[in-house]
Amino acid sequence: MSSDDFVDAQPVPPVEASIVSQTDNETSSATRPQHSRTNFSSQDCVDYPIITVPVNKDTQCYNMHHKRRGDAYIFHHTEFDSNLVLGERKDDKDLLQKLSDILTDRLEFNVKVFKDLKYKKIEEEIKKAAHENHKNSDCILFVFMTHGSNDKLYARNTHYTLDPLRSLFTSEKCRTLAGKPKIFIIQVCFSFNNYIGKLNFSFLINLIGQQACRGSLVDEGTLIPLCPNRRISSSAMDGPSIPYKLSTHADFLIAYATVSNYAAYRTWFLQALCKVLDSEENQKDDFLSMMTTVQREVAISFESELGDKQIPSLTSLLTRKIYFTQKEKPRNTLTNRMSCINSNISE
Repeated sequence: MSSDDFVDAQPVPPVEASIVSQTDNETSSATRPQHSRTNFSSQDCVDYPIITVPVNKDTQCYNMHHKRRGDAYIFHHTEFDSNLVLGERKDDKDLLQKLSDILTDRLEFNVKVFKDLKYKKIEEEIKKAAHENHKNSDCILFVFMTHGSNDKLYARNTHYTLDPLRSLFTSEKCRTLAGKPKIFIIQVCFSFNNYIGKLNFSFLINLIGQQACRGSLVDEGTLIPLCPNRRISSSAMDGPSIPYKLSTHADFLIAYATVSNYAAYRTWFLQALCKVLDSEENQKDDFLSMMTTVQREVAISFESELGDKQIPSLTSLLTRKIYFTQKEKPRNTLTNRMSCINSNISE
């Protein structure tokens, strides 16, 4: 194992770029000088790196009608090098299979599962994804299932931070994903053995019950009594194709199993996510609304034996709504031929 395996990747300073709402134009990779003006015309685009996006400026929803949905990368860890003093993650393999099936069958992603990779290999796979041509894809999705603490994730041999890897998909670096959703779902797990003597007894007992976390604080929940006197009521692409500036870090959605510094049980978040994504009723909602349903499901429906609660944390940098509209299935050639034969016979 080399010392390079233990070096966290470093973020690259962001750069803003000019965006043109045209689907099929080729993009330029040249770096152009920056300008301080916020209002500019198409003539000014000669001074900006031109990036094409598949939607117009004022469109309310992302274009989810490309030839393919896109790739979903799942990095799943169960075993870790002994020097890390981390326990094995043995109890979520069924959940991994369920999530993979739903992403494939329901959302129509091309799912790629990577198990127990070292950091350099994870970095290599993510960099490879960032350099691929995503022109015909709606979006890209990443899932991380591993040990972690706060904003650190663990590979098989060391810890790393996600932001430097996420920044590889900003609009100026991964131009075929500019104007498209980039979704990151993080379920990090916390090892009991690594924290003996550092936490209070109640929290250690919770860890024995298999938790995942971003910190050491425990959400004990808030009791909300019913109020008998309170009644609860039950009550597109149309813009011009003009240049505009888009924030470099736009179109990301980052979802953690819990809020920063708080503990999270290992399977609650992904159980709720699978339930919502697999529901016919929720399919009509946009993805951010579906994730809000996931938050409600975790916050209300799950509770530990000690009464601890949890809520996932979402950071939305989305600029439009995501609807996972069903892809048109290719027509079966044999069926088409039989239809023609039957039609000729009937005539």
